[in-house]
Amino acid sequence: MKLLRDKFDAHFREYREHLQREVARFRDALSVYRHINERKDDYLSELNLAPAFFHTVEDALFTTIILWADKLFDEKGQRGLFNFLALIENNRDWMAIGELQRRRSYPDDHWMLQDRVPITFQSIEEDRQRIRGLAALKSIQLRRDKFHGHFDKEYFFDRQRLQAEAPITWENLTEAGDVMLTMLNDYSVDFDGNLFASETMGIDDLTSLLHAARKGRGTRGPAS
Repeated sequence: MKLLRDKFDAHFREYREHLQREVARFRDALSVYRHINERKDDYLSELNLAPAFFHTVEDALFTTIILWADKLFDEKGQRGLFNFLALIENNRDWMAIGELQRRRSYPDDHWMLQDRVPITFQSIEEDRQRIRGLAALKSIQLRRDKFHGHFDKEYFFDRQRLQAEAPITWENLTEAGDVMLTMLNDYSVDFDGNLFASETMGIDDLTSLLHAARKGRGTRGPAS
């Protein structure tokens, strides 16, 4: 739906804020999930001081990863990246380079205005295709539909089938998270020049905690 300029500006800012939170939720869950998994290589004994806790956390994080990716990439979702792209497509006039200049009061020769590529129907469609082409997308959708969203009777009793038919790699999930953030940041910069950080804050806290546990047990930590 085409909005008036002031209404679009307000709606974009609100949408961007909430969408960024959900993209960060996915990326943080993935980062922590991978961090726990990798610590099994160098701090397995310390993780086994509380095996039920870490196993439960891993399961919860993986379910979050699947559900949030599915929601953010849902083409028919009432909110998410496809809906966000529709907002941009219907209001391209307010995403023009001149509008960026207006919002930030940039002078005509400001570097942010130089060689900027305008948003077009084609560029928006290319972003849609980037999502549709993600290697993890079909596996995410299958896992959501057959297990994490609700239990399919066949996959419920045959977990190996789910692993075989919906494989997911770290690289696939990382790519999905990168597309989420890059897409959000690209349009955010086009809107008013702002972008969001990509790193999960405090991601090394678990390693510090496990290292302290190792020191308390009197065992030697891994080489730095």
